[in-house]
Amino acid sequence: MFDYRVSKQNHFNDACAAFALKNNMAKLAAQLGINPQTLRNKLNPDQVHQLSCVELLALTDLTEDAMIIDGLLAQLNCMPAVPVNEVADGNMVDYALHATAAVGSVAATAVSKERQTQQCKRSLLESVNAGIRHLSLISVLIQGRVQASPALASAVGAIASVTTNGLV
Repeated sequence: MFDYRVSKQNHFNDACAAFALKNNMAKLAAQLGINPQTLRNKLNPDQVHQLSCVELLALTDLTEDAMIIDGLLAQLNCMPAVPVNEVADGNMVDYALHATAAVGSVAATAVSKERQTQQCKRSLLESVNAGIRHLSLISVLIQGRVQASPALASAVGAIASVTTNGLV
């Protein structure tokens, strides 16, 4: 059904390195009940220790930062994680503003003449993922509204079938 192709880029390794730089490893290791150096090693692709799935889930849950999961998904040529449990009816304007800000940041980087450092690349990828995440949350919110209203769902279904069948 799906044709996952593992990227030749080191998205996952880059995400692990960025995560380690962004977060307090000593504090996270204490919360996970492991040695801080072991956690640093697990986030370093040059070390033999590897991050387990359970540890990845725990780190994401503790920090509410999907950076490593996004790197894992990018490694599989997939879109970033979208935490649908964040969807709140009153937040559509916030989601739209955050998506616009993220796209603006991407545009600013695209027109910049400055040399693109590794930190610039990380920042750009974070902005792209944030934009996709917020646009996806808007989509989930709209889908929920349409499904909550039977009349609206019927109208959308009728319009979709008319446009799909080439009647318009």
